[in-house]
Amino acid sequence: MMQTALAHGLTESRSILGNGLGFTGVTGFSREEICCLALKGISTSTVSFPDSSTYTNETHNYFSAGNVVQPACVFSPEIAEQVSYAVRIFNEVNCNFAVRSGGHLPVPGSNGKSGAVLLVTTKLKTLDIHDKTARIGPGNTWTNVYHETDKIGKVVLGGRIGTVGVGGLILGGGISFQGSEHGFSCDSVINFQVVTADGQIRNANATSNSDLFWALKGGGNRFGIVTAFDMKMYPLSKITGGTVTYAYSSLPLVLEQVDIFHRRQRPDPKISFFINVIDAEDIGAGQFVEVVLYYGKPSSRIPGTLKPFFNIPGLVSNTVSIKSYSTFIPNGREGLPPGIFSHTWRSVTYQRSAAVNKEIAAIFAEEVKKFREVQTGHQQPGIFTLAYEPYATGMLTAGKKMGGNALGLDEQEGPLMLSLLTYSWINKTESETRTAAVKTSVERMKQFTLGMNKHIDFLYLNAAAPDQDPFQSYGKANYERLREIRDKYDPKGVFSVLQAGGFPL
Repeated sequence: MMQTALAHGLTESRSILGNGLGFTGVTGFSREEICCLALKGISTSTVSFPDSSTYTNETHNYFSAGNVVQPACVFSPEIAEQVSYAVRIFNEVNCNFAVRSGGHLPVPGSNGKSGAVLLVTTKLKTLDIHDKTARIGPGNTWTNVYHETDKIGKVVLGGRIGTVGVGGLILGGGISFQGSEHGFSCDSVINFQVVTADGQIRNANATSNSDLFWALKGGGNRFGIVTAFDMKMYPLSKITGGTVTYAYSSLPLVLEQVDIFHRRQRPDPKISFFINVIDAEDIGAGQFVEVVLYYGKPSSRIPGTLKPFFNIPGLVSNTVSIKSYSTFIPNGREGLPPGIFSHTWRSVTYQRSAAVNKEIAAIFAEEVKKFREVQTGHQQPGIFTLAYEPYATGMLTAGKKMGGNALGLDEQEGPLMLSLLTYSWINKTESETRTAAVKTSVERMKQFTLGMNKHIDFLYLNAAAPDQDPFQSYGKANYERLREIRDKYDPKGVFSVLQAGGFPL
């Protein structure tokens, strides 16, 4: 049936494309428009143009309003064979394209380009749950996935925000609440179904295309378009978790407890947390601190190592309780719907250090105050957020049991901390000033970590800024290996030259 559909697509396209797939004499259309017309031959429902509601919805379906684009058309494949057809067309026509899964990376152009073909994975929503594994299409969000895995008392290592897309999170490594036990999200993938640059649909796993399998575990979008992820599932019934909110003045005591927890030689791997320091005074929400706590068991008693968090003065609210995992995972901050705010972020990674945690908080406060002073009378309403995201040592070691990943992190250096600074605002016109301010702040933070001999030269791809090169931070050997694998599977540079978005490799 698929071969018939593909043949129909080619037949329908011939009046536009000339003789077969030859383009000699085709005039009046851009290469991207030719690709759109060729793709429309597959099915009238797979391609949308600017005059349609589907086009409007898809081109605005981004976490950051600054990512909204005007592509030549939107291509919404439903199965891997249609992706294969599209890649062959991109090759033949030599047209620019971009691929979007959840659209959560707030780097302008990262998953869309005006004038190019936008391939969205919205309809690639395979979700087959088996006893020990799950096949997950990149069009799913983690909320979709967790609702299904909850039904059988299992979990996959997915995102900590429900609206994040499956594809981008895994290909960038992926941080989950179960990381201390099982590693990064990419470590639990046992097979990638991927369309490579020649249009072939391949399986990449430990025994077939094993080099590609390794590269896709943190190597991003330079190797092909993944159409399905086969992931290990782990037992998980109810969990104990929620958000504890404090007054802004409680931050030093919160950070003190974070360091006490990290100093434990054998912390409970079922415990995970991260901290958000939020300054939302510009939109009337004040300043406060959130600690999102997770314990991978249902328990009427809070684990002893977490009890001190509940004794910190200035506690404002507490939602920690026994609940299902899908209920625990938030769908995004209330009041910040996708596509309303623009966002810019940047991160720094370092070894456990109470002094560094404290200084980073001070730099954050100083730089936000400075930004407000400089922008007086011109600043748009917005939110300033500093997140502390721990990497337990177990998270760094677990991946080796699954064949290793491309990230290049050394467990001997753990535990680690990733501090992520995000500026968010209500329009698109302040991208340059906000991005520059975030860069200045994080460079100050980096210099302090270097001075304390705590800096780790690792850039988490899913928290990288537009001017950064996360792949080089994986270490020279991994960087060169990634480039060799890229050249093997994509010698013409389809995913490096024709594909818009992503970080250079």
